[in-house]
Amino acid sequence: MADKELRKMSRTELIEIIYALQQNERALRAENEDLHRRLDDKLLRMERAGSIAEAALSLNNVFEDAERAAQQYLASIQAANGTAEEILAQAQRKADELLAAAQRGAE
Repeated sequence: MADKELRKMSRTELIEIIYALQQNERALRAENEDLHRRLDDKLLRMERAGSIAEAALSLNNVFEDAERAAQQYLASIQAANGTAEEILAQAQRKADELLAAAQRGAE
């Protein structure tokens, strides 16, 4: 409003304009606070999402390490199983030789 228009207004009209402006200011402050809260919530969610992604990557590494350990364990069991089979085969051959020798001695 122009200064001339304001000067022509009565005191009551000026008070009403001031009151309306105060109401508008309160509404804008409330909206500003709400927008700040929503922005903070979004930022917090983004931080959490980053933390969750980091945790997922960390867990992924843990699972990979566990899988490697399991594969090493299986390889050691298979190696031990192969060694046991070799020992068993040697023992069987030795037993067969002893039986054959015993049968020859009995004849």
